[in-house]
Amino acid sequence: MHVRNARLRLGHAPGHIREAFNNAFEVWLHWKPGEPEPVVEFEINREPSSIPISRACTLVWNCTDTAPGDIAHALRREGLEMKSTTYDNVQSLSHFQD
Repeated sequence: MHVRNARLRLGHAPGHIREAFNNAFEVWLHWKPGEPEPVVEFEINREPSSIPISRACTLVWNCTDTAPGDIAHALRREGLEMKSTTYDNVQSLSHFQD
């Protein structure tokens, strides 16, 4: 199954895309080195699917919506400085690297 990046309208991502990223971010925080890459649920053509968290990260690459505050706080706890709290900035900082 092929997942395409959404065509965002003026930098806004639909809720199901932001939710997939939020879920992936939460899973990433608890991902232990050496473990296989986790997956999250994502709806593709109205069908539930599982995608790797790295793929969920790419879905918001140009989203200028503000990310939830708990994501920003978690990144700061990880020692990452942020220029803004928009999804595009958050995903570029975390980028779900192990």
